[in-house]
Amino acid sequence: MPFAVDEQWAEENQVVAVMTGGSEEKFLKLVQEGKISLERPIYLLATQQSNSLAASMEILSWINNNGGNGTIRCNR
Repeated sequence: MPFAVDEQWAEENQVVAVMTGGSEEKFLKLVQEGKISLERPIYLLATQQSNSLAASMEILSWINNNGGNGTIRCNR
């Protein structure tokens, strides 16, 4: 079942769309800039295209290794 994200829910939560491989550096930059906080859960949205899921798994590993809490949702 495809995921759907309500706009209000996305604004109230930390939602990151990981659309392609190589997104890891962009994610880390957002953390460094304070736009994403490890103090709150992070929701990673992935697709099955362009290595999105692999990039999401790398980001989730980084989140877990740095004391954060994250979840991956993948659109099939």
